[in-house]
Amino acid sequence: MQKLILSAALAAFVVTSSLAEPAGCGMLQFKAEYRLSSDSDRRTYGILIAAPENGCPRVRFRVETDASRFLGHTPPLGPGELAVVRLGRGFPRGEHLLSIASEGCDTAPAATRRVILAKASPDHGWRVSR
Repeated sequence: MQKLILSAALAAFVVTSSLAEPAGCGMLQFKAEYRLSSDSDRRTYGILIAAPENGCPRVRFRVETDASRFLGHTPPLGPGELAVVRLGRGFPRGEHLLSIASEGCDTAPAATRRVILAKASPDHGWRVSR
């Protein structure tokens, strides 16, 4: 029974790894700047990231501060898929330079948009505009 569980876990790991780095894409990486505009350090922010419609079949985007501190990443995205990277709180009022790097493919995000998470009021943001 234990061998069955271990082999299933190993198979899941191999499948997940192969989705994150498709054959032919290698470990190429694209890095872009992103300016996060913060209204308050009490707000919880995120970045909505869209994968390009063409290119590699899967790509993951990693978000870091200008000091290379990891903030979060998307799951492996297929062409045209969207994901929100939750950045959290603690961004004082003003602009903050972040970087968005692709993992697995040399491609830029098709679109990025700041989102405010954990709102007390109804959400009239990015979900409604889709």
